[in-house]
Amino acid sequence: MPLIFVHGVAVREGNEPDWATLQQVTQGVEWRAIEALLREHVAPVMRPEAPQAAALEWLYWGDLGAHYTSGGRFRGAVHAELPHLERPLDVPVAQLAQWIEDSLLPSTPAELWPATIEAAAYTASDENVRLLAASLEAEMQGEVLLAAAKARTQGHAFQPTLLPTALQVQRRRQLQRLMGQVRRPLEDFVPIFLGDALTYLTQRGTPQQPGPVPQRILAALRRAHIQAQATDEPLVIVSHSLGCQLVYDVLSSLLPAQPDLADLRVDLWCAVGSQLGMFKELGLMLEDSLPPGTPAPERTLSDHLGYLWNVWSYSDLLSFRTEGVIPSAHDAPFPLPGHVRGDHLAYLQRPVFYAALAAKLRSVLDQRP
Repeated sequence: MPLIFVHGVAVREGNEPDWATLQQVTQGVEWRAIEALLREHVAPVMRPEAPQAAALEWLYWGDLGAHYTSGGRFRGAVHAELPHLERPLDVPVAQLAQWIEDSLLPSTPAELWPATIEAAAYTASDENVRLLAASLEAEMQGEVLLAAAKARTQGHAFQPTLLPTALQVQRRRQLQRLMGQVRRPLEDFVPIFLGDALTYLTQRGTPQQPGPVPQRILAALRRAHIQAQATDEPLVIVSHSLGCQLVYDVLSSLLPAQPDLADLRVDLWCAVGSQLGMFKELGLMLEDSLPPGTPAPERTLSDHLGYLWNVWSYSDLLSFRTEGVIPSAHDAPFPLPGHVRGDHLAYLQRPVFYAALAAKLRSVLDQRP
């Protein structure tokens, strides 16, 4: 029995530029670990007489997803520590005011933002403050300007006694650096996450002219279909996150346009952490975007799909129900630890999920004609 695994967004392989960055967030989607768990739990159901011979295929499409075109300006550097002005009094007043504003706003309550913006502009051109700063070492001039702007924001007249100590300066810079490190992984991840989805939606093509990602899935299905016919074994698909929408588009819109795959049938499709229901309700599937008047295909999703098991979780905010929206769908709310940041990948890391998948596969096979 052939099994195809289709991953979701922001997954890259080790020889690609974005792999190290994305791996910090998507480290749960590692084919070697997933394959080992599939081999341990699911393969014995697929081929009881020879589990090691069960065909498990990693359908990788990350190289066809989004990539930075200019070095990745959205990466963590956008929110990294602000550059220290070596000689702040030598830069134009407008540039200095912007630097003061950018330095203070991140740690300022929203209620004080209007006063802080005004204080930054006033301080940058205040001759008294500039004269005081000019009398100090260059590395302390910026701190004088920041302290003066902060005092004005709070309604106080600036006094030299308000100058921060060297230890306070060091702590502030360490805090900025720490917050940048905390935010950095998400800043690296989110643009690729959104980029992969948008790239797929704009380049998926049509049933008659499928785009590069659907073509790759079709090719994998052709290989699996040939093997299934040769061995008289069922065909299984496991997909995660956006990979589920990719599979749906192929099964519902592309396969009906492929005469040579008229008899292809997926016996069990396990969609994990998917947005199938949401995408369908919003009309974002390929079948929903075809021009008005497009002839209905002679074959539909039900001709190519036996059982759709949609595994979602209450604590996975990127997963959605599908029953009543997607034909043949059966929802299963999987219990997860409740970690909002990690639960979207947690299914794939838990052996009990693969054990449940094996049990579901056995149940489906037992009910086959």
